[in-house]
Amino acid sequence: MSSKQTSDDLRVSVLSVDSVDEEKGASEYLSPDTNTSTSTRYSVLWNTTWKKVILGVIMSGIVLTLCSLAGFGFLHGASVAATVVGSETLHSYPLAVKSPYLSAWLPSHHADNVPLGQPQFWAGQNLTWSVLARVNGDTYTLFGAPHNISGAPAATQQQISYTSSHTLVDLTAGNANITLDFFSPVLVGDDDLARQSLPYSYLTVTAISTDGNTADIQILSAIDSSWTAQNNTPQLNYTRTGSSGYFQFFNPEQYLFSEERDMATYGSVVFASSIHQGNTYQCDTPANIYNSFVSYGVLSGSPSNHGATSNGCSGSDLVGLAGNLADVAVNGSSITYAIGLNREFAINYLGQTQTGYYRSVWPTIEEQVDFVLTNYSTALNQSNTFDAIVRTKAESVSSEFGANYADILEATIRQTFGAMEVTISMDNLSDTSNPYIFLKEISSDGNMNTIDVIFPTFPILISLNPTYLRLMLQPVMEYLALPISDGGWPKPFVIHDIGSAYPNATGHHDGNEEDMPLFETSALFQLLYAYQKFTGDNAWAAQWTNLLNGYADYLVKNGLYPATQLISVDAIRATGNQTGLAVQSAIGLSAAAALLNEPTYRESADSFVNKIYNQGLGLDGKTPETSTHFTYNYNHPSSWGTLFPIYPDVLLNLTTFPTAAYEMEASYLLTQNKPVGLPFFGPYDYTTSLTDNGCTWTITDWTFWTTAAVNNVQLQSLVVNATKAFLTNGLNSEPFGTKYEVMAPGTEGKWVGNRARSTVGANFALIALEQGVWSKLY
Repeated sequence: MSSKQTSDDLRVSVLSVDSVDEEKGASEYLSPDTNTSTSTRYSVLWNTTWKKVILGVIMSGIVLTLCSLAGFGFLHGASVAATVVGSETLHSYPLAVKSPYLSAWLPSHHADNVPLGQPQFWAGQNLTWSVLARVNGDTYTLFGAPHNISGAPAATQQQISYTSSHTLVDLTAGNANITLDFFSPVLVGDDDLARQSLPYSYLTVTAISTDGNTADIQILSAIDSSWTAQNNTPQLNYTRTGSSGYFQFFNPEQYLFSEERDMATYGSVVFASSIHQGNTYQCDTPANIYNSFVSYGVLSGSPSNHGATSNGCSGSDLVGLAGNLADVAVNGSSITYAIGLNREFAINYLGQTQTGYYRSVWPTIEEQVDFVLTNYSTALNQSNTFDAIVRTKAESVSSEFGANYADILEATIRQTFGAMEVTISMDNLSDTSNPYIFLKEISSDGNMNTIDVIFPTFPILISLNPTYLRLMLQPVMEYLALPISDGGWPKPFVIHDIGSAYPNATGHHDGNEEDMPLFETSALFQLLYAYQKFTGDNAWAAQWTNLLNGYADYLVKNGLYPATQLISVDAIRATGNQTGLAVQSAIGLSAAAALLNEPTYRESADSFVNKIYNQGLGLDGKTPETSTHFTYNYNHPSSWGTLFPIYPDVLLNLTTFPTAAYEMEASYLLTQNKPVGLPFFGPYDYTTSLTDNGCTWTITDWTFWTTAAVNNVQLQSLVVNATKAFLTNGLNSEPFGTKYEVMAPGTEGKWVGNRARSTVGANFALIALEQGVWSKLY
């Protein structure tokens, strides 16, 4: 867990109460605190006082969560790492991140003053989401009031921190310490496709008395239609069902499968909380809602006032849900909200509608809301275990840079899975035999299941669940296998993506797309073989053997001397004879040989290696002995690049190139590294002819791949520490961007491009290579 905090440097972490055996003590479950830095180590203060404090109970719809003693911040089953406020700040903190359309963030320039902070959609649009607390009759703003709220001064912020699943904000208001826990579950086990696919996130507000005296506390949270790109046109109502009550913004005249500035223009925004004594709600102007809460601690509506549905609301209204925490003392109490964006018509796949996998279990919004809120305690406990596993495993990668690496991975996970949706056919909700995962190419073209986006993403899937790789490739392979006469792909190499604009996976039957022939074709073989190797499933890819043989033959014919074409970094102009593409083609053929059990493809790969490496075609010298590095293009000995295509060769143990080749590359890259990062390729004068302004930037996706493959601890340390410094330098406000300046004077560390993308999954390259598939997630 990573944090900024004003209190003393305290490192405390707690597993869920249910999982700790009091006789053993928590030390049996967590590794000891052996690091004296401000990085988190999983340890527990386990004494009589703490035992009393961390007991959690669920009663009457109010969740009593883990709280600390006054002055230490609050525990939520996640660890707390203390650093000085302002010493480091994420570019943007994930708040509610569960799909390409439910993706709310808090930019860094608001992180030091969360009460007045402005949450945003990943693309930068402002979102309305406020939280207020009324403590003993005095009202305080806790979050989301950039223009202030009359009668509600800002609470005092103590710290903001994050784990893999949670973003936590600790504040003081009156005689209460209050924590906001923004929680987006990551449940990627094989049996959890339904729960992971639920497009809902949690906000839990926890309060505890600071002085041992009881505090009378009410909590309000409110949103509006800014969460959907429907321009204040949606209808709005309040519904009570079972143990829950929720507001729903919806448009009965919605235009399906469309978006505006990357936000969905259809579907329902849902805002919910559990029903218990003292709950009230209201849809009205912001002034009326805030005035009601400030004055009385309640809103105008209560669940008992209405039947199943309450109408009379306007789509332009603010909607508020308020709850009474009653007399809060040392044990503390909490209220949990859920926010979601439900699209029954999720994806248009080749003219057939795909819907969320979760609808196979909870087909209606009422059922979804009830489950999400009643399942909160289970999801929380599992997240505690998951977050601890991520932290511990990441830190174990290196005693030198493991803490920084863990910080990076914790900032990676929600962003990666927030770009995906797990779906089934709309035609039969009971049939879950052929699920798909659709991936949006966020922050560029919005393409669907782009191969060169899946490719850098896949290390995280190796660690957490390789089945996700199969589900992501399934709709791609089905489309590639279609006959041309049925609208199939007409070219002899692998397609770039299966749809130009999310959520429409309509293919490219006319062949019109952003071709990257060698990159996509070689990448597909490596992805398919990665799934097969790490799962033992030899049957899945075999159904496309004839198709794949054709693609392998394409690599044999075209891979050694690449024609003029793009690579995944399309900011670089297309050129011919790119060494990296030839290297990637050779490794792709090695993967094809293993996948298809066809040794002739390995023979071709070996012949490529003989030319590229042994005979110096892709080196700066005539032989390996007289060379220092691989070139960027053949016959340009001064050119060089981050040779990221070698990573799958090492991960998959293909041994296409000799270890000496990678050791040579590592030594050379050390000479090219800059204080804030490793440039993508160079030298600068050479790159000016291939990019608009020359290459002065790095791309973290590919530097992680390269440094993992070359297995040079010094280079790995430099890259990890530079990436952590970039991630927390306070210069940027975009969700974890992956392209930033490392050379341009005065702009070092500034974000250049790519934000909120799943490709941060590449950060798992080191740990996937070292640890393979994790056997336990939660």
